[in-house]
Amino acid sequence: MRVLISAYTCETGRGSEGEIGWRLVHELAKRHDVHVIVRANLRPVHEAELLKSPRPERLSFEYFDLPWIFRFYKKGKRFFLIYYYLWQIGVGLKAWQLQRQKEYDVFHHLIGGMDWMPAGLAFCPGPFVWGPVGSEDTHPIILRHLSRRSRMKEKLRVALRFLLRTCDPFTRFTAFRADIVLSHTPENLPTRLGSKVRFATQTGIADHPSLARAKADLSRGAVLRLLYAGELKDWKGARMALDAALRYFETDPNAELEIIGDGPLRDDMLAVAGANPHGDRVHFRGRTSMPQLVDALHEADVFLYPSFHHGLATVVLQAMLTGLPIICIEGDATGRAVRQEAGITVNLSKERDPADDIAAAIKALASDEPRRQALAMASRRIALDRYSYARLCQQTEDIYKKLI
Repeated sequence: MRVLISAYTCETGRGSEGEIGWRLVHELAKRHDVHVIVRANLRPVHEAELLKSPRPERLSFEYFDLPWIFRFYKKGKRFFLIYYYLWQIGVGLKAWQLQRQKEYDVFHHLIGGMDWMPAGLAFCPGPFVWGPVGSEDTHPIILRHLSRRSRMKEKLRVALRFLLRTCDPFTRFTAFRADIVLSHTPENLPTRLGSKVRFATQTGIADHPSLARAKADLSRGAVLRLLYAGELKDWKGARMALDAALRYFETDPNAELEIIGDGPLRDDMLAVAGANPHGDRVHFRGRTSMPQLVDALHEADVFLYPSFHHGLATVVLQAMLTGLPIICIEGDATGRAVRQEAGITVNLSKERDPADDIAAAIKALASDEPRRQALAMASRRIALDRYSYARLCQQTEDIYKKLI
């Protein structure tokens, strides 16, 4: 069949949604004619990558961006939401032009997982798949322990989500036009979408050495190596991971925390670590390349990722594929992936600080090596069995076939 896909980002080697898009369209192109609308700034990235690995014969990219003035004001993540919104409208016009040249069997908004933003492909006539899209809610217990500024940001996020879902005509039209809505958080979508919604895994992983090197030996050394990797933002759980590690260090002199990533919390986290008597056991590495991240995962013993209102990050699956037990918060996409099978999902309590519960989870794994290794082994197996791109591709193909 012939499929037109929109993917705001689609590239390999940097993880996140770009990696998901790149791997999935390549998998789909093994059996279908796949045309992908992506941002024009990815053209040189694709050309460099395709010199190493030839493009599948049935895969083609259509490059599209807004005029330079919009790109100038976007600059990184500034005005990202406005740019993304307008880009989707532009994608609708671009898709109309492509539709005149060749007919498509299915239109699929694949990358850009916000259920409160429009999808340009909704403006094209024909079967339309929207997703995976979705958004998590922040647990009220976590909200109580956030700073006033973070709580205010959360209120603004929820208000903006409600406003765009409810009042924005393009977003409402997208939801109306969708024949199928794929979501990793179906319980959080508007009830009017109920009959269209299908649960879908949001994130996949490829068993490739560029993403993860499996541990041949799961045993730990004399020093317990904890690792956090991700942006240093409150909702990624970066500060919570640091606080938990520092509290655990009070009971174990043979443990260290490595933090990979950068973000607005960096200065605050450096100050917290610097003022703590155990802070010298926290190592801030900043942003690293993918090969360096793969090496760090391979050297670690436990992966900390206490995120909230956040989907399943690629780096979590990379850690699982490496053979690391995960410590996360129960109730979001990461917790649903890990459960109690691939690590410890911390069940929040009103009586306790979340960081205390995460520290207790670290202690549980540090003091029970057979359990830690069993979880590590299960972690890799689950990543391979449940999150392979072949499996995600099969699920996507089944949706296409039902629509056609």
